[in-house]
Amino acid sequence: MTGYPSRALTAWAALLALLWLALWSPWSRGWTWAGAALVLLVAGTAIAWQTRRLQRQQHMARPVLRAVESALAALPAGLRHHTPLVLASGDTRTLTALFGTAPVRITDAAIWVACDDATQLPSLADALMRWREGQGPDAVMVLNAADQSDALMTWQAGSGLWRRALSDTRRALGYPLPVGVAVYAAAVQGMDPPCPWFGVSERQTLRFDTLPTQIAAQAWREARTAAPEQRTALAWRTAQLDALARWACEALLPALAGAAHGVPALTVQALGVTLVAGAPAAGSPWRQGVARISGLPVAALGEPASYQATSGLTLPDALLHGITPQPIRRVMPRAIAHAFACAALAFCAAAAASAWNNLALLTRVTQRITHYQAITSAHDAARLDALNALRRERDELARYARDGVPPRLGLGFYRGAPLLPRLDALIAAYAPPAPPPATIELDSLSLFSSGSAVLNPGSNRVLVNALDLIRAHPGNRVLVAGHTDASGSAPRNQALSEARASAVRNWLAEASGLPRTRFALQGYGDTRPKATNDTAAGRALNRRVEITLVPDCRQNKMHGTPYDEPDSTPQGQRC
Repeated sequence: MTGYPSRALTAWAALLALLWLALWSPWSRGWTWAGAALVLLVAGTAIAWQTRRLQRQQHMARPVLRAVESALAALPAGLRHHTPLVLASGDTRTLTALFGTAPVRITDAAIWVACDDATQLPSLADALMRWREGQGPDAVMVLNAADQSDALMTWQAGSGLWRRALSDTRRALGYPLPVGVAVYAAAVQGMDPPCPWFGVSERQTLRFDTLPTQIAAQAWREARTAAPEQRTALAWRTAQLDALARWACEALLPALAGAAHGVPALTVQALGVTLVAGAPAAGSPWRQGVARISGLPVAALGEPASYQATSGLTLPDALLHGITPQPIRRVMPRAIAHAFACAALAFCAAAAASAWNNLALLTRVTQRITHYQAITSAHDAARLDALNALRRERDELARYARDGVPPRLGLGFYRGAPLLPRLDALIAAYAPPAPPPATIELDSLSLFSSGSAVLNPGSNRVLVNALDLIRAHPGNRVLVAGHTDASGSAPRNQALSEARASAVRNWLAEASGLPRTRFALQGYGDTRPKATNDTAAGRALNRRVEITLVPDCRQNKMHGTPYDEPDSTPQGQRC
């Protein structure tokens, strides 16, 4: 048995989805893994459901297919495609009378397969389509015994079930299955000769208002051409057939062809009626219908007999002449087309994701370039951070130019190449700011009176330059060191140098607004002369206050670069 490879197509769609997630997904890693897990879960569930459904269909259809195979074993090869195959459903007692215990019956016109359970109709039709290698059933014939007492009630109760089953069958086969209705009725009077089938079958929906007239005209033409001694019986039979057709069009067909509860209306393309030997049941709606249509009282129609299943029932082969046989529908071309459609959809999704990823790349690099250009040289640390981000972007684009563009940016949407020269130019143009002066030397005579540690009133002008330097480099610590000449005793010179350094520190801290903890004091006295103390000029050079900017040890340690230069760091300020 061959059929539509729904499981293979589901696996193919899942593979395409996983490939898209792995190569083109614009989402984060976490969302991508979540999407992959969802795809696997849905695909696994769908394949499991399809497998279970296929096994259930095969289990239900296996007895019928075995009967079909055994019945056709002795027939010429290729008969399965050239002989119409019709599903027979409807009244269970009529099906039993026609088929007995065998689910298949072969006539000169068709292969008939019985289906007494309407819910199994979609599975059986799909299995037969697989057995016929893509050619589904040609029609379904709904049978009804009108002479039963519960015929109308059973029909109205089952019509909704048949409509739903035939709608599901249409979805299972991929095309609407032509529907025919065959009505049996026991003759009110004797049947001599036996009654053939009279009916209408067309390729479009039948018009119920003209059917009785067409069927009566067929029966009347046969009665007129019969022998004189049979004309009376045939005329009576014509009247019964006309009443049966009218009753079927009024009571049976509307219940089957009407739409209800979301189930679309069925297209009835054939209606056939026939009379069989016997008598209708006493309470049958058909007997009441004949009395109403003919105008005769029920008693005049003859005494009813208890219903017995008539062994002389025949299948309505004549109704199949107006129904077009179904063509062979190969499943592989359709499956290949669906697989190609899935691949085309996946390609469109990949192209959309690639365009999205390229837009995100352009937006990210452009924003970083704009951010870098907006940082002034006064904030060099922030500039270096932005420059490092640009270097990472440049390295990534250079790798794409060297090794090729990855799939998530490819498919002709890559637009990162023009950004590479721009990044190279920005990185090459970076120049670090000029280093600040290491030390500012202030003449003590311009700040203090001889032997005093109190700032002169005009010393502000001398300290302004040092104040500007400190404000321009707020991240550095400030060392204030005092020096004297060799006049006087060493202890006095040491104390004077420390007092003068403290006075300068206090003024700078107050003027800059920085905490005093950012300043360090050191008094050297006369221990570090710049010139000889033997001359007045030399002693003047030795009397000075030095302001030195040093890196903040705590800040350097936070950045992983502790300051440790014992040769250049003043005593007492090592990190």
